[in-house]
Amino acid sequence: MDRSNEARSMYEKLQSHPNPGVSKKARQFMFSFQAMEMMKVTGSTFSSMNTGYQNYFDAFIRDKINYSEDETEEGAVQQAIPYIIFLLFPIFIVLLIALRKGI
Repeated sequence: MDRSNEARSMYEKLQSHPNPGVSKKARQFMFSFQAMEMMKVTGSTFSSMNTGYQNYFDAFIRDKINYSEDETEEGAVQQAIPYIIFLLFPIFIVLLIALRKGI
């Protein structure tokens, strides 16, 4: 939102964030600033884009230790459910076959 200098300094600080995902994303954003300089780009049409990392950024800047990761954890659980089902399915098939042969 036309505050690229503030964003740049925040991303520089966030590169040392203890959460690897946040620090990786900050490095990526810093790379984008470097690329903009190299290509001599002065602005962006994506000024209102929400990255989903605002809670991490705000907490890190305010030196808060306990910040919310609930949204990230819920998404991870939802993504893991199909894999869990996929891994447990063969066990159920073997049990079904064992029950049929035992009867």
